[in-house]
Amino acid sequence: MSDVFWSREVVAERLAIPARALQMYEARGLVQPVHSEEVEGYGPTEIRRLWTIVTYQRDLGVNLAGVEAILHLSGQLEQLHRRLTAVSESFEQAIHDLEDREPDGEA
Repeated sequence: MSDVFWSREVVAERLAIPARALQMYEARGLVQPVHSEEVEGYGPTEIRRLWTIVTYQRDLGVNLAGVEAILHLSGQLEQLHRRLTAVSESFEQAIHDLEDREPDGEA
């Protein structure tokens, strides 16, 4: 867990949204709060996610169901990108290994 986090009230104020909206995002599983003693808040990763949610809703006019779909698809794309990167690295290593091998019986 990150040591740096901001309280729900501070984040709501900075994003210019009601704290209740943040609780709704939590209830829908869009963000995960950090708990420290009696204060609930968000770390840097969740704040970036909250900023994305608010931007989609406020600036782009996307409803919350649309935001959920976008975030879900974005997560799937990130996962696919990581998998493709790993496959690409494996192929590059295999090619490198083949190039390093000496040909059998060839002069």
